[in-house]
Amino acid sequence: MRSSSRQFGALVVLIALTASASSQTAAYTVPAASVAVDFSSYHQALSNAADLALADTARETELSSQTAGVATSDTTQPDAKSLHDFARKYWNGNDDAVRRAVARVTQLRPVLAPILQQEGIPYEMSALMLIESGGQPTALSPNGARGIWQFMPDTARRFGLTINSETDDRLDIPKSTRAAARYLRDLHAQFGDWSLAMAAYNVGEMVVQRAVLTSGSKDFALLSSQRLIPAETRAYVPAVMAASHLLTGNSALGSNAAQMHRVRTILYARSAAGDQQ
Repeated sequence: MRSSSRQFGALVVLIALTASASSQTAAYTVPAASVAVDFSSYHQALSNAADLALADTARETELSSQTAGVATSDTTQPDAKSLHDFARKYWNGNDDAVRRAVARVTQLRPVLAPILQQEGIPYEMSALMLIESGGQPTALSPNGARGIWQFMPDTARRFGLTINSETDDRLDIPKSTRAAARYLRDLHAQFGDWSLAMAAYNVGEMVVQRAVLTSGSKDFALLSSQRLIPAETRAYVPAVMAASHLLTGNSALGSNAAQMHRVRTILYARSAAGDQQ
C-alpha cells in the first residue's frame, strides 16, 4: 500500500506538470487492457487526475485563444447510438471508455484547434489522436511511442521535440501537437492525400511510398485491396475516419469514406494514467 501511494503521488505530480508544459518522464505504466477487468480505486484516481490536468490545460489555452480571436468552442457531442457503434467496432464494446476518451479530446480542443489551424491542418485530423492515445497525456506504447500523438523518439526529434534523460517534449501537449501538425503537413505534401498521410503516420513514409511506387496509385482503397500496406494500417485509417465523424460530425477523408468499411479492432497504447484507451 505504501508503494502504491508513492506511485500515485508521483503520477499525479507527473500529470500536473505535463499540463503546465514542464519537462519530465513517466516512471510507471499500467497496461490499459487490465483496466477493463477491474477499475480499482487506484486506477480511477489516476484517471481522474489526468482528466483534471487536461481540463486545466484546456482552460488556460482557451483563454489565450479567445484573446487571439480563434474559435474553439464549436464541438459536436456524439449521440449514444453513434458512440455505441464506434465502441462496438473499435473499442471492444466499451462505451464508457470511448465516452471518457471523447471527453478528453473535447477538453483539449482549445489547445489543438489554434495550433492545427496555424499549421494548415484540418481540425478533423485531431481524430488521429483519439485513435493513437485516447487523449491520454502519458500514453506509452509497447514499442516506445509516447504522448497524445504517440511519437517515436526519432520522429519526435526530427520535428523539434527534445527527448533526453531530463526532458520529454512528447508529454508537452502544445509542443507535441505542433510537431504532429507539421509532420502531418509534410506527409500530406508528400502524398497529396490525407488517407495516405494518416497511413504514413501509422506505418512510416517508406512503407507507404513503396506501396505507391509498386501499384502506381495513390488510392488508399486500392493499396489496401492489394495488401500493399500492413493489416494494422489498413484498419487504422478507417478507424481515424470513423473517429473524426464521432468527434466532429465530419470525415477527415471526405469522399473516401465510402470506400473503407471493412475494419478490424484497433489495439491502443498503454497509459500511465491507467484508463483503457
